[in-house]
Amino acid sequence: MEFILILLSSLLFTIPYYFPALFFLSWFAFIPLVYLIRNYDYSHSFIIALLIGFLNSIFSLYWLYRPLSSVLKMPFSFNLFILFLYFLLSALPFAFWVLLNKFLQPKYSYSPFIAALSWAVLEYLRFEFFNFNPFNYFAHTQSAFSLIVQYASYGGIFLVSFISVLIASYFVKIYLDPSWKKAVPLLLIFVILAALPFLVQPAEEEELSRHSVELLAANSVQSDNTFEKIEAEINNLSSLVENSESEIIFTPEKSISFDLIRNNYYRELLFSKLSGSLQGTYLQLGARAAAEGSYKSETFNSLFLLSEDMEVIKRSNQQRNITAGIKFPYVKETAVFIVNYLNLDPELADLSGSSTLVEIEAFDYINLFSEEIFISSVSRKENYSGKEKLIVNSAAEEEIGAGVYSNLSLAAAVYRAAESNTELIRIVSGGFSAHINEWGKIMMKKRIEGESETINLALREKQSYYQKYPDRIINILISIFLLVSLIKITVIIKNKWSSRN
Repeated sequence: MEFILILLSSLLFTIPYYFPALFFLSWFAFIPLVYLIRNYDYSHSFIIALLIGFLNSIFSLYWLYRPLSSVLKMPFSFNLFILFLYFLLSALPFAFWVLLNKFLQPKYSYSPFIAALSWAVLEYLRFEFFNFNPFNYFAHTQSAFSLIVQYASYGGIFLVSFISVLIASYFVKIYLDPSWKKAVPLLLIFVILAALPFLVQPAEEEELSRHSVELLAANSVQSDNTFEKIEAEINNLSSLVENSESEIIFTPEKSISFDLIRNNYYRELLFSKLSGSLQGTYLQLGARAAAEGSYKSETFNSLFLLSEDMEVIKRSNQQRNITAGIKFPYVKETAVFIVNYLNLDPELADLSGSSTLVEIEAFDYINLFSEEIFISSVSRKENYSGKEKLIVNSAAEEEIGAGVYSNLSLAAAVYRAAESNTELIRIVSGGFSAHINEWGKIMMKKRIEGESETINLALREKQSYYQKYPDRIINILISIFLLVSLIKITVIIKNKWSSRN
């Protein structure tokens, strides 16, 4: 029976990663968890929570094996061992929260506020100091619930997690002591969530700037003959561009498979095919390419912004890898040591690189590559000045080939848009392309291959509250958390002192 409840809790936590519309199931995941641990001591509770967290990692992060084995190029058993350690490490924050929440809860009741408060604070501390898993924040399970998502513009994913766990914990409270009166605070929460944005949102003083952009993904080409494959890619891409009438065309991260810098013949062939098709239009082309002027250098996933004259206006490079977003003490030194000890690719130790600002006449936009969409640096600082803004997420997800990863990356994109009050467009091969508005609502979501999709944007020049004051709300939550902890410790010490006397 105990294992069934552990499995049930884990499934309820992870089903929204597969079916985002079932986000509410993660709220009920806390019920079997609390039922299991309420009568156990701390050590047994820790083991139960660790098992649930480990299962959560297996169900939602199994796809990591493929990129991991591709990067490390090590035997199956070694890759599996590394993945086991990663899953175990990823389960620890969840297990620590169970202990902390158990300690802080009142003796004869259950406080939803304390549960939500401790969860949000632990998530923030993990984000700041031990962010070894950027994929498993509770907010990612709520990406389809736009009523909650919009609150990321005030306090980021931490405020969203606080609200979500608060709702979940009221269901726990109702389960532990069934009463219709306990449903009243839950109903009140939903009323406040729906009404508050209309009360606190400032008057719209910024003028809308409307632009038309096009998302374009050519058909993938499978051929044993490399030359035939490249020529087919060029023909497919150029035929789609020829029919475009938008201001700017965006393509996925790897739209062409040849090196745009080294392969002069095919570059000229592509440019000649595109010549005349970009009348007053920009094209952002995704390609794998060597550093310009250095034909012996390593290659990067790159995005080239091309003018109608086939001039490269801007090049953005992806300099990150599977370790993108990882943050804990001495992570860079550890990565360098492992790379040198195992004689791996030096690129593994390169944790540099950041989102790239691109300025064009119409507006400014930020390029976010595949892994960078999970890093919220673009949301926590101002990257724009003087123009309307947009976030562009170009990615190639066919190599991972997992639907749960496509849902995770889309969820991350939702929060990047909501946190910065910025419209975001995703153009992805092998995954979901999308248009997400400034409040994190998905306006369009589809798989685009061999076709194009025109998006009409309404851009503004402004900052979100979260961008202006990224730590204000979480600092308030941390202050309340410290006060609650101090009161709890004081009461325990006082009770022990009284019992001795």
